[in-house]
Amino acid sequence: MRATLLTGMLLAATALSAGAQEDDIDPRFGRRMAPAVPAASLEADGSIDRKDFDFGRSIGKAWLARKGELKVDVWVQHRGLLCASYEVGIRFGEGSRGCTDVNWLAPVHWITERRQCNNAIIQHVGVDTDEHIMMTFERVTCAERVVRCSGNCK
Repeated sequence: MRATLLTGMLLAATALSAGAQEDDIDPRFGRRMAPAVPAASLEADGSIDRKDFDFGRSIGKAWLARKGELKVDVWVQHRGLLCASYEVGIRFGEGSRGCTDVNWLAPVHWITERRQCNNAIIQHVGVDTDEHIMMTFERVTCAERVVRCSGNCK
């Protein structure tokens, strides 16, 4: 019991210190984490220049480059006829195999915002630069797709 309580307290402290925004995560979309896979893109010295993340066939993909450039290409399903606004973000961290016990290295970086209606499934694609993650690129082993909704969210 003590170990469970201590583990919970440590996880909460880690989430707060990493700038995690748990209130922003829409529980309907669950946690979609993906382990890093080195991309074919290499630096002149042979080091990896980009890491790819695959959240699953019906969810989408993302990548992160050494200089902080990132791309998100994911799908979001709206439920209902009335409209809502959806934002998609991503955060990067280091964790054990399978992205468990992840220490988030930077806060969620919000990339896209789209208005969705009529049970639409819409592709959210965005490219940006995350300066927080540049210094910790080597440590990144996991990514998490984050979705938040405002308006008529079901």
